[in-house]
Amino acid sequence: MSRIAGIVVLYNPSSEVLDNINSYLRQVDILYAVDNSENQNQIIIGNIRKLKNVVYQWNRENLGIARALNIGAAIALNQHYEYLLIMDQDSFASPNLIAEFVNYLEKNPSENIGILSPYHIYINYDRPAESSETKEIFLAITSGTLLNLYAYKLCGPFRDELFIDSVDFEYCLRIRLNGYRIVQINKALLRHQLGALKKKSFLSRDVAVYNHPPIRVYYKFRNRLYVAFEYFKVYPKWSIKEFIGMGNELIKILCFEKNKFDKCLMAFLGITHCFKGRLGKFNNKIDML
Repeated sequence: MSRIAGIVVLYNPSSEVLDNINSYLRQVDILYAVDNSENQNQIIIGNIRKLKNVVYQWNRENLGIARALNIGAAIALNQHYEYLLIMDQDSFASPNLIAEFVNYLEKNPSENIGILSPYHIYINYDRPAESSETKEIFLAITSGTLLNLYAYKLCGPFRDELFIDSVDFEYCLRIRLNGYRIVQINKALLRHQLGALKKKSFLSRDVAVYNHPPIRVYYKFRNRLYVAFEYFKVYPKWSIKEFIGMGNELIKILCFEKNKFDKCLMAFLGITHCFKGRLGKFNNKIDML
């Protein structure tokens, strides 16, 4: 039986986080709750601290998703865990999540598995069911994934300078370049809310509209472009799809979203900062100049 730790990254969590944590807490040996909130909700955090086998760490500021994940991974490695379950604060796991992951690992011990991913059920967006029990995938979003910590040691930490957005995709690309596979286990289910995503009709086709706030649009465009350029030589087709995807994203903002001017301004700023190599956390006092 593999030793499995878990990490949940917190940022101004609501009371629902307790139910979400309890959905997978008994499935891991220990859970690191790494809190990026600037201010603590004493009631919610107090209840999290009371949970058995939860280690809570408050960073006192938003260090970004990458840094928080690296904090959890470093602790897990120091405590000799083999795998790390990565969870968002708004994700709810099925009771068999880890059992399905472990079952796959035990049946396929010789496979070079870097990441196992669940099948995501989005609360606010319908997805077609999968016909197979497992399938190899090119990329996986972070929440619900089981990270091989040996692969993490070999491939290096998550990229702190990306802060948020594309942190997971960049890591998947790096995992693949090091010879590791990413496999989706379709019986392992994760219920997850993907931002304020809504389905809209455009030219007789359904499209996903994310409705992210302007600051999130900044990170999405900056990091998505940066990673696409960085991996263009090894994954040119994927990078070109990313370039096209960013153009489509701008069209959807202009057609369907509110605060169009602010979001387009932040998208342009993100693209500009990508070309200037200005990464890290956005600073209103400096980065708007």
